[in-house]
Amino acid sequence: MNRKLDYSSVWKDTQAQLNAHREGVGAISGLFLFVPDWVSRLFAGQPDLEGASTPAEILGVFQVYYADNWLTLLPTGLLSFFGAVAIYVLLTRKDLATIGSALGKALALLPFYFIVQLAGGLITLAGLLALLLPGMYLAGRLTPLGAVVVAETERGFSGTISRAWDLTRGNGWSIFFLTLVVALVASLTAMIIGLFVGLACRLLAGAEGVPFIESGVDAALGAVIATLMVSLSVAIYRNLADD
Repeated sequence: MNRKLDYSSVWKDTQAQLNAHREGVGAISGLFLFVPDWVSRLFAGQPDLEGASTPAEILGVFQVYYADNWLTLLPTGLLSFFGAVAIYVLLTRKDLATIGSALGKALALLPFYFIVQLAGGLITLAGLLALLLPGMYLAGRLTPLGAVVVAETERGFSGTISRAWDLTRGNGWSIFFLTLVVALVASLTAMIIGLFVGLACRLLAGAEGVPFIESGVDAALGAVIATLMVSLSVAIYRNLADD
């Protein structure tokens, strides 16, 4: 029987990882998560989800958004993927503890990471479109995929997905709700900060605000949240994989 997820241990490990690797994680997050997101926000904006209430409608909005802005979103998205893999490497591979070695390994793993995460995303999306609850459950079961790709590189495509599935047996809903709570709290905090920054910009510059500053703050907060979620995923993996 698989061990049960220990929320307290996972959160403590998440914090410990970020503290132990704060310089490397900060540098990678800033260069490969913050900067690309800032560029995409400036030149492509954000998808307009107003009026989209069902998963199918939301998917349609994103399809139009990506079709109209792919020249900006493709390179910035690849850089963000690369940054996420590099952070995974830095947090899971003690033999690759420097920024340079982490970046090199991340570059080698990028195609495989992309394929596995794409497969995991399609599986989860199918569950969401079929019925919401299966998609939520599948999201929990597949949360450690990124960590497995990087920490256990000897596994192939099916082996990586099977490993993540085996690790999370009996913990699908626990993982989903943990990641949901962390993501919601982090997103709410970021939204409040963004609102204050937007209000300050409008008070200083008028109704149009200062898009350059506002998008930069939003991108910085997004990079922090993305980094936090990667660290949380690694902590979940370590908690369940630790014998």
